[in-house]
Amino acid sequence: MILNFYIVEDYIDEVLNILNNIHHDGYYVKMAVAWAISYCYISFPEKTLDFLKNNNLDKFTYNKSLQKIIESNRVDKDIKNLIRSMKIK
Repeated sequence: MILNFYIVEDYIDEVLNILNNIHHDGYYVKMAVAWAISYCYISFPEKTLDFLKNNNLDKFTYNKSLQKIIESNRVDKDIKNLIRSMKIK
């Protein structure tokens, strides 16, 4: 539902807040959150980038979010380099 209807200007802050507060050990839950964050980035890059700089995501979900953004064909090469530098080791 979020991917199809709520990644819009009226709801983006709430969507990022919801994604930030999902804490689950399941692999597919973490991947779903990472995919959703990458979709948010495509539509709202500045807000999502600010979110990525200050969030409560676990290391795996955070790094997967970055990976999904980097893998997108809709993200500029220079931005991909910036996103790569944000990875937590």
